[in-house]
Amino acid sequence: MHTIARVNTLRPEHYIVLNPHLSYKPFASCPEKSNIYLFDFISSSGPKTDGPHVFTNSDDFETHIATTSKPHTRIVSICSENSMRPLGVTEQAMRRLINTYGIDATLLDLVVSFGDKPKSSDSGQGAMTVRQQEDGSYDMQYLFAYADQSAAHGDIPWTIRQTCVFHRYNPAGSGNLWIFLHARPRSKMQQQIEAEITSQYAGVSKSWYSMHLLVLSAYIGNWRWCIRSVGEQIEKTIDIALTLDLSKSNNDKDGLIRLLTPQYLGDKLLPISSRLQVALETICKLEEMNTFFQSRALATDDDARRFAGEMAYYKTSIEGYLKSVEVLEGKVKGISDLLAVALSLKGQTVANQINDKMLQLTTEAFDDNATVRVVTIVTLIYLPASFVSTLLGMNLFDFGDSAGGFTISKQFWIFIVAAVPLTMLTLGTWYIITKRQVRLRQAKLQQKRNEAGEEC
Repeated sequence: MHTIARVNTLRPEHYIVLNPHLSYKPFASCPEKSNIYLFDFISSSGPKTDGPHVFTNSDDFETHIATTSKPHTRIVSICSENSMRPLGVTEQAMRRLINTYGIDATLLDLVVSFGDKPKSSDSGQGAMTVRQQEDGSYDMQYLFAYADQSAAHGDIPWTIRQTCVFHRYNPAGSGNLWIFLHARPRSKMQQQIEAEITSQYAGVSKSWYSMHLLVLSAYIGNWRWCIRSVGEQIEKTIDIALTLDLSKSNNDKDGLIRLLTPQYLGDKLLPISSRLQVALETICKLEEMNTFFQSRALATDDDARRFAGEMAYYKTSIEGYLKSVEVLEGKVKGISDLLAVALSLKGQTVANQINDKMLQLTTEAFDDNATVRVVTIVTLIYLPASFVSTLLGMNLFDFGDSAGGFTISKQFWIFIVAAVPLTMLTLGTWYIITKRQVRLRQAKLQQKRNEAGEEC
């Protein structure tokens, strides 16, 4: 079932290769910024124990694991200051721990997930893997994401955190190891570890799965309340959508904005589904290991049945959570479709308003054009006469005082003969040019209609 894997020793180069891809550092920058909890069970049969030890300096932790012999079971629990801060251990100390126990370098892939909040792009990572060592021990490691109630107030009082679990189980004897990485100090899991150690002070539990059950019992139940919180926000959004009055053109801007704002809930559901799938894969892998250990007589039938019952419960719970997420995703999709319709209707309303305004402007422009046309015609009528009058200097009239009035020159007919034909010529030219432009516009319009008809 499990082949013996060659251990890939962790070297500094492994972290150097990963470092450029990390937005935040997963390890403490100096040894003094450490938070390491260690407890040793020297023997499985007697009460002899060592610890707990709390190391606030990674150098002291390195010295301890280098100078003390490996106990029957060792528990190492490392905490971050918060989800956005590095683990309370230096890279050198973590490398010393991994290499001291001959742990494969692939554990580093899980460790570097810390130092920053869990990424949605990594929501499908961290399912349980198993390696069998040459001495017959089994290395199990996984990253378990969980919902944690946030201290900050807001519409969504939940945040996503993660914990890393490494377990070396040696059915033959000593060398058992548990490593826990926490995204915050005094996490629920950390408190349960301390309580478990206290309750087992006379000797570590002989059940290989004891700490795995602690992880599942500490965090799986939170997903229910996190999903319910998201569901309540979606219900509020649905209420907004159903009461939105689209018949009003100006009074529902706030409603549309409120309908747009909660759409990020859909983005929250997608990684939740992936993380639950990873948790389900881990539980299935634990079930597989339970069956394997039972078949090899490495676990008693009673222990195997008890663990199988626990796994069946958690498996059913996660499958139920996945169905709940699926229902909420359907509701979010319905809201999105309704929003698309609402925005489309809103856009049509705005377009109609714009068209009405354009029609009004066109009518006003047409009236202005008619006025300009009248002025133009009047100008064209008077322009030739003005031109002729200017040309002839208007010396055709005599305002002399001899007869007490004025006399018209006998050459006045020249003005009439010159002005009237020029006026007729000007108006005729304007009329011909205008009609020609109208015919050209009509021809172009008819050509476009013909082309549109051919395409159809």
